[in-house]
Amino acid sequence: MSKSSWARNAFGWITLSLCAALPLGATTVVPLSDEALVDSAPLVVFARVEGKLPALTARPSTDWLITVERVLKGELPAGAIVVRTPGGNGADGSWMHVFGAPSFRRTERVLLFLRPDSSERFAVVHLGQGAFHLARAGGRDWAVRDQSEVAGPARRRTGAAARRVREAGLFADWIEDRAAAAVRPRDYWSTPNRRGLRALTRAFSLLSSGGVYFRWFEFDAGQPVPWHSHGRQPHFADGGTREIQRAMAGWNGEKQTPIAFSLVSTAGPSAPYATRDRTNVVLFEDPHGDIDPFDCERGGSLAIGGVKGQGSAPFGGRTYYRITEADVVVNSGIECSIARSTNRHRYLEELLAHEFGHALGIGHSSENDYESNPRLREALMYKYLRRDPVGARLWADDQAAARSLYKAGGAPPPSPSGCPADTLCLQGGRFRVTATWENQFNGTSGTARVPRRNPALPASFHNLSGFFYFDSPSNFEMIVKVLDFGDVVKVFYGQLTNLRFTLEVTDALTAQTRTYRNTAGDCGGFDDAGFPSAAVRTISKGVTAHTGGSVQGSCRADGDTLCLHGSRFAVEMSWRNQFDGSSGRGIATRLSDLTGAFGFTNPANLETLVKVLEFPDRFLVLYGALSNLEYTLSLRDTVTGRTETYQNPAGRFCGGLDESAF
Repeated sequence: MSKSSWARNAFGWITLSLCAALPLGATTVVPLSDEALVDSAPLVVFARVEGKLPALTARPSTDWLITVERVLKGELPAGAIVVRTPGGNGADGSWMHVFGAPSFRRTERVLLFLRPDSSERFAVVHLGQGAFHLARAGGRDWAVRDQSEVAGPARRRTGAAARRVREAGLFADWIEDRAAAAVRPRDYWSTPNRRGLRALTRAFSLLSSGGVYFRWFEFDAGQPVPWHSHGRQPHFADGGTREIQRAMAGWNGEKQTPIAFSLVSTAGPSAPYATRDRTNVVLFEDPHGDIDPFDCERGGSLAIGGVKGQGSAPFGGRTYYRITEADVVVNSGIECSIARSTNRHRYLEELLAHEFGHALGIGHSSENDYESNPRLREALMYKYLRRDPVGARLWADDQAAARSLYKAGGAPPPSPSGCPADTLCLQGGRFRVTATWENQFNGTSGTARVPRRNPALPASFHNLSGFFYFDSPSNFEMIVKVLDFGDVVKVFYGQLTNLRFTLEVTDALTAQTRTYRNTAGDCGGFDDAGFPSAAVRTISKGVTAHTGGSVQGSCRADGDTLCLHGSRFAVEMSWRNQFDGSSGRGIATRLSDLTGAFGFTNPANLETLVKVLEFPDRFLVLYGALSNLEYTLSLRDTVTGRTETYQNPAGRFCGGLDESAF
């Protein structure tokens, strides 16, 4: 199977908590025209993404802080707005990922089609169709969409027409004219060369599955997965029953896998799509309004399909989310789209087979409009359906995908590479750590950021530990360490801040997530129970620290001495292990001009973190602990000669804050 089949999974939405189930799905759409998109959005803006905000709602969602740079349609007060997208972290610790919902990178510029929602925030219209990312290639800015989670009908384009992209500036001018009722041709299309198109594809590919894939485990024991149908597809003599059976037969016929879907009833239950009822159902005519209405002229969603599950289990040397339930909802009013195909029976069959592929846990073979590889372009799981459908036929890439998930002894899907932005990837990428923060004193909040790698620290450090900052890359606020003790993986975190924060650690091997927040006294904390130990497996590579600026001073750094604030402050540490009686001096590592750290016996295993901040009338000293051993920290001001000493007694796990140290 090609790498692209797994690099961008086409699952629709996922909900996960420590004990909660896990849904996901996919969407098949008829793309809206640019005219329809402008007409349907009360507000269109050019904006800059400042970052995510902490979760405040019971239902998982993500709030993005957006600074508006230019209003193309509608009216908006000056300043920042909040855009809410479905999926994300809930206040109860659960999270949901909605494939097809827009996701953004911090500091990127975007073009958004918005509508106000009921919570005095804004929502993107038509899910991902209303969000464009601005990417630069060939000396120009282009407006591009990430459509990796949705499939569209009859759009298998080739040649120059498939490679057209919207030039951002011209597109914005056209939108303004359209909003002012000045109708004119769409003159913003252009065709970059193939190198530029590849650069744009990399720039706006935002999809992530967290390093864990999805599969049914019933097939391994020879058990079929039963399905029901509810309702009827108009203008089909049997209501679409034959098309369901033929769509299932396409996947069941893959002879090297035990896949076995079975239609057992045509009078199945009619629970809404998001309801957990342990029943797999194809729902015709969208009986509960789970999908926005389809418009024959403008377009919309033809069908949504997805799976729900709970927990995870191993197969073929890898851990997968366990699928326990699936549903496919076929929208009402799609008869016009079916009628435009050359064979309406094969069209519905192919549509259903594509959604059943997602229900098996398979993503798209390719997301490229201009895909030149015929193996990927002709696949059933290519992002576009055919105008001249062939039905539920599996092509080479579809077969390879199915075998990756379900063939015993077959090659598992490749591990995702790269560490997402603002994420620490520790222990070979097995653990992914993110954080959000809130300043309770002025009401600001945001996503904690990961500084660049510090060459002063050994590579082994970056595999175990990492830092977060809130505003300035030289002002480290938190350190996180994940250690495998053989029987358990423990999580340590130290803080150099008294602002509120939420820290999330996700184990890609077991799909578990643990959440940590401020402890009493703002000490940081450690989790003795942590995660189950296992052989560390490389999933992705992480990034960490960054160096800061400099100030005048007379401190001289060596292996035992840390110099901060341009060498004004000399910091040293001594330690004693109360468990075995050993002792020594701390091994100093400078992280930035404001921040440094000490290890006891191994510079890769940091035990304490110290930071000195300058205020108009004083210097503030903060130190965070990743150890409960006894230690003494000493800071000397080389300008005044004054020394301050801080001591941690044996068995105590807490840093400290001295608001008027110097």
